[in-house]
Amino acid sequence: RDAKQKAEAAADTLPPDENMHHGIVQLERSHVNDTVKWRGKIYRYDIVREPDASLPKIKDEASGSTFSDNHIDLTITCEGQQIFQKRFQKTSFNSFLDAGFRQKGMLEGLVFDTAVPEGLRFATSICYPRSDMYIPLVIVIGSDGKMSVQKDQILDASESEDEGDGM
Repeated sequence: RDAKQKAEAAADTLPPDENMHHGIVQLERSHVNDTVKWRGKIYRYDIVREPDASLPKIKDEASGSTFSDNHIDLTITCEGQQIFQKRFQKTSFNSFLDAGFRQKGMLEGLVFDTAVPEGLRFATSICYPRSDMYIPLVIVIGSDGKMSVQKDQILDASESEDEGDGM
């Protein structure tokens, strides 16, 4: 079979949120927006994830597939006034990534989590394509538009079992 037939056959077996574009696997474009009430005001967030052809491609050794990385645009408004707008790329989080995730990870998604006293909390992650290996991060945007980022402190099951009743 020629390369075109192989690519078409591979495209037929892609997960539902992926597509093939010129032999490169891409996550589907996604667009989510909603409103949240925080401190008596209504905030609207708009999240757009798109594959970005200008970013370095990611080669998945396990599948042999090449993936396009993504950028994610986050816009937050309050009562019609824009308080935050930023385009995130994997490099936006380099200080939290080791060399492996810098080279082989992709910016997977960004979702609203909850309103906390400091601001609106969003969760994002850098992952290895088609794997459960990822770095979870938390982004908090304050009412003044200031942003903070930190690694999400998710406890895995083995850690939480050790914290039990002290026996």
